[in-house]
Amino acid sequence: MNLSSNPTAHDSVTLVHATHLIQDSSEVASFLKKSGFELLEFIKVSDGRNTHCLQISLNETYISFEKRNNLFTKEFVDIALTGFGLGTKDIVSTQGRLTLHGFHPLAIEEQKLLFSEAKKERREIECKVFKLKKSDVLEGNVEFIDVISSTKSDTKSVHYNALSHFHAIIICTDKPEETIARYCWLTNQPSPRRIFNSSWQVVLGQQKIIVCSVEEVERIFPSVNVTNLPSILGYALLTKNLSKTKDYFSHNESLFQSLNQGSIQLKLPDFIGGNLIIGTNAADFPWNGDFN
Repeated sequence: MNLSSNPTAHDSVTLVHATHLIQDSSEVASFLKKSGFELLEFIKVSDGRNTHCLQISLNETYISFEKRNNLFTKEFVDIALTGFGLGTKDIVSTQGRLTLHGFHPLAIEEQKLLFSEAKKERREIECKVFKLKKSDVLEGNVEFIDVISSTKSDTKSVHYNALSHFHAIIICTDKPEETIARYCWLTNQPSPRRIFNSSWQVVLGQQKIIVCSVEEVERIFPSVNVTNLPSILGYALLTKNLSKTKDYFSHNESLFQSLNQGSIQLKLPDFIGGNLIIGTNAADFPWNGDFN
């Protein structure tokens, strides 16, 4: 498969974050801290509402856990891995490119993050973001972030569990070719790679978007029951020390499973949602072998 887009360094796209919607911040924070993560806590001001957030920083990428304060919002009751963010160095050009290719990017908005500091002071970070209409991306909420003014923290990513980098987002669908074509246009990458028999990946530098066909879920996430299609099934993280990572996660009630490639699989608890694959390098993951 080859699509006729023309990627340039000016409009290159990277994977920036994954987002969970949660109900109980205290319960989630307790689980994450026991699992060896250092957390940041802040308020995100966006689209006329405030969102209480927990963040795991992973060397210029991050995982966000958001609790909406607007009780009337329907998505407040949902607990799930609901979306992810893509970074761009030229948000205006990216918005224009997507419009030309038939997508429906919403208006660029200024987003504020308010971090609590000592002595009751607050540190404020601003960034530019635009989202896509839900009809453009059926798997979840996708937003584009200006990485020049990004929301990522400048705090060094050091976690007790040795997890260090966000490697891939994993999507499950019953229409893999249609889905991978859409993500090629979204990320400005013309040549996806087939994995297994009917699944695909888009390579974004050292990161990847994995589009897994529902027939091949077992080859990536054994024993995971897929209930919604399409959906964001999980993500892959890199660790500097797999043994240390295992030790931190083994104390909790996560579904923990070793995979043949040298990676491990974790089913996150229901109050967070989603699945993890963890390895020491990219070659540990199931999709980095068995190419057609």
